[in-house]
Amino acid sequence: MTNETSASEADGLGNPPAALTYKPNAKHKEPWQPGRKGSLCPKDLSLADAARLLKESQQVGTSRWAVSKGRAFKAKPHEDGKWHGWPVGWVEVPASLRIRWVREGAVSRSDVSRFWSAI
Repeated sequence: MTNETSASEADGLGNPPAALTYKPNAKHKEPWQPGRKGSLCPKDLSLADAARLLKESQQVGTSRWAVSKGRAFKAKPHEDGKWHGWPVGWVEVPASLRIRWVREGAVSRSDVSRFWSAI
């Protein structure tokens, strides 16, 4: 089994779906890594969950954004079209996207408040 997982989605412009491939980065899962540490993903977030979040994510600029269990996640491309993601504080999420997700019920205002700062 590989540590990479593929997901497909349409680009919204009528073009064929493009593959989004999730590739984990140890600095967001294993706190004992040398060098700069990233924010740690929840322990119960599996590779399949991460791939699903990437598939369901919304792109704003060069980043992709997703929400799970009240927390915000950001993904960036990191090599040959592969993406890795990590949890972020809601303060980092583009305001228009955060407001839309609250309005749609994807996240509650209390979760936004609770996870406002970086995790």
